[in-house]
Amino acid sequence: MIGRLWLLACGQVRVRVTGASLTRFLNLCAAQGITLRQMDRTAWNELHATLSIRDFRTLRRHMGRTGCRVHILRKRGLPFLAARLRPRTALWGGAVFAAALCWLLGTHVWAIQTEIAPAIDETAVMQQLSEMGVRIGMPIKKLNTRQIRWKMMQLQPNITFFSLNLRGNSLTVVAYGSTDPPEVLDEHAITKVVAARDGVVTQVRALEGQPMVRAGDAVQTGDPLISGLVEPTREGGKYRTAHAHGTVQAYTTHTVQAARPLTEQSKRYTGKIRHQYALVMGNKRLNFYIGSGIAGGTCDKIVTTRHFWLSDSVVLPVALVTQTYTFYEREPTTRTVEDVRVDMLSRALGETAADIDGMVTSHSETLTEQNGAAVLHLTVHAEEQIGTEAVDDSTIPEEKTEMEQVP
Repeated sequence: MIGRLWLLACGQVRVRVTGASLTRFLNLCAAQGITLRQMDRTAWNELHATLSIRDFRTLRRHMGRTGCRVHILRKRGLPFLAARLRPRTALWGGAVFAAALCWLLGTHVWAIQTEIAPAIDETAVMQQLSEMGVRIGMPIKKLNTRQIRWKMMQLQPNITFFSLNLRGNSLTVVAYGSTDPPEVLDEHAITKVVAARDGVVTQVRALEGQPMVRAGDAVQTGDPLISGLVEPTREGGKYRTAHAHGTVQAYTTHTVQAARPLTEQSKRYTGKIRHQYALVMGNKRLNFYIGSGIAGGTCDKIVTTRHFWLSDSVVLPVALVTQTYTFYEREPTTRTVEDVRVDMLSRALGETAADIDGMVTSHSETLTEQNGAAVLHLTVHAEEQIGTEAVDDSTIPEEKTEMEQVP
């Protein structure tokens, strides 16, 4: 098998030898070290054989001594293929370009996509990745995902999960996190439950600690509801401290005031739309327009980027950027109080309900016009949980001695 491949690489010819002195021809081949393969004698004065290009050149120099004639029937091998392709420069150039393109596509990152939570600054994350060398066009072998992940978690403490997922030559940056978590008190600390807002208590459920209020009591913000100092349950007993926790339901009242101008500037689209195109190749950008964009006029701008994919995981290092400008004119629009009533009321109710740890029981509102604006006064009644934990700094009462008890 290896010998046949070697012959194909070096080149071989299939020949027809004719003449009355075939024996002299064979003797000459043996004397000159010419190897004949796949010999087939088709007549008393004719035979077919296969030999290498090197042996054929040697044979051609001595054919006059044999009295025979040689005709080439077939040529096979790499040298003959190269000879046919040599005049086709464009084909060779295309093959070299295709090989180089395949190498670039398979060994470099040509697309970076993001899946970053809204609570995380995406611009800061991408800037820090760029400083670490993570950018379009970087060699894949230089992508140390473990080290980059460790550095990013150090630079962005609010990130709780970070990963770089490489699929083909496309890199996806995944980052999840949250805003600053609420302060959590130590479960062994002495705490109390206090009122987060004013209200009238409807129910107290003390899971741990001493209840300080009962249903029907009116409380103000900061009043203790459940104490971490528990009174003794029997005469002569001692006070004990606890990590108080529980829930306290109360009727609460929320007041909201909002204003909105009745005359506003609104957009009226003129129907004029313009498109600008640019070609991005790696980190280079080629604009097909003059200047930096649309100058003058009022318009909405939408930028779309289209990548060209060979497959689900292989992207070409070329992207088409389209900038779409939709022009409009600003014109004043005047509305009445009734026109804005529903929108203002729904917004105010939604924002207030989001701040309530319970349910809205009723609401009332007044909407008036003052100085060219609609003014909303909203009162929301709710039943909600108002208890929140805080550190209890109460001190245990000192026990009276016998001498202090005797008058």
